[in-house]
Amino acid sequence: MRKEILVELIKRIPGISYNEIVRETTLSNGVVSHYIIKLIENGEIEKEGMMRGKYFLKNIPKKDRALITLLRNKTNNDVFRYIMEATSCNEAMTPNRIAKKVKKSGSTISVSLKLLQKNKIIERVIMNKSSKLTSDIGYKILNIKSWSNFIIKYNL
Repeated sequence: MRKEILVELIKRIPGISYNEIVRETTLSNGVVSHYIIKLIENGEIEKEGMMRGKYFLKNIPKKDRALITLLRNKTNNDVFRYIMEATSCNEAMTPNRIAKKVKKSGSTISVSLKLLQKNKIIERVIMNKSSKLTSDIGYKILNIKSWSNFIIKYNL
């Protein structure tokens, strides 16, 4: 029964952390630890990362795991969703507008944008082609349909 609860939770929230599992299930640390060890030994789930590991069902591809982990970060997810919303309206978003919308500093937004861009989730675009100013650089989702499906598939 408890084992099935953990498997269902990890299926519903891929990339969930140990602490999130404890909070979501209200099971004690010892019980969660015991069942996670058993599930890993049986090959039903896998842990990604050494410190603050994330748990996944075995059938989730490694590439997807990295992207899920990236998008499970609240700031990255907020930035991603805001850019996705703008992209669906055929707009690009500037870092300043993103920072105001998600209520984070420019440097925090810059880190998220670099991570999202490095993982080929977003792309930089020049919004006003006649100007060479850096303030005219915006961001768009690379393949909005593909990312929409990804978000739905992994419940992000």
